[in-house]
Amino acid sequence: MALSFSEDYIAKIRRMFGLNLYEAKIWLALLSQGKSTSGKLSEIANIPKSRAYDILVSLENGGFIVRDLSKPISYRAIPPQELIEKLEEKAKESLDQKLEKLSKLKDSAMLNDLQNLYNKGIKYIDEGKVANSYQGLDNIYFRIKKSIGSAKGEIVLITTEQSLEKKISALGRALKKAKANNVTVHIYAPVKDVNEALMNEIKQFGKLNKTDLDIGRFVIVDGNEIFIFTENENETHPSNEVVLHIKGKYLPEKIKKLVSSHVVG
Repeated sequence: MALSFSEDYIAKIRRMFGLNLYEAKIWLALLSQGKSTSGKLSEIANIPKSRAYDILVSLENGGFIVRDLSKPISYRAIPPQELIEKLEEKAKESLDQKLEKLSKLKDSAMLNDLQNLYNKGIKYIDEGKVANSYQGLDNIYFRIKKSIGSAKGEIVLITTEQSLEKKISALGRALKKAKANNVTVHIYAPVKDVNEALMNEIKQFGKLNKTDLDIGRFVIVDGNEIFIFTENENETHPSNEVVLHIKGKYLPEKIKKLVSSHVVG
């Protein structure tokens, strides 16, 4: 009996638990069997038998399954609820360790050396004329949130229908802090209907303006800097997303004027 889960479901499992394709298939197969052998699981998951053992070892090391030392050797899945608790505890321990390292780094001689090196190099650059690029959504959102955090007057978020909810999820907390600092937040998106939960989230920090124009994804801060997403989000992995960060008033002014002239409703 082959694995019957859809590709979309398997993809969700991979994202949620950080598994590769074969790991997700083997794990789901084992969950459906309760207990099974390497050979049987490879058949159910439809993966090469030569790969099954290594994948099971990886899942065992990750705490997803346990091995029964019977003959033949078989495997059992950890109950999902117990697994979540273990992964949560592991994530907290890892985060605490990283925060401790970063805290020590703040007052270290190494950080002073790095900052001095940066200051030495940056003095040759006129920051008002610099265009930077960033890759990877985590890095991109970190940079955008830093600019949002220093905003004084207005933030303009221009996005696509597909990306609206993702942008609100990624930037919502920073936008709420901006509103608390009396910064105005305007969002423009080519949408017709927005679910109630998302609309209520948006109302906590700004206003959604529905448009009939889909020109891509931009974030404008105080009218003098703009983040431009250069890739097609439907064809690009998050790690390959690229953003251009340009300082200056001309382009932000033109983009905002264009999108505001296409507000509907």
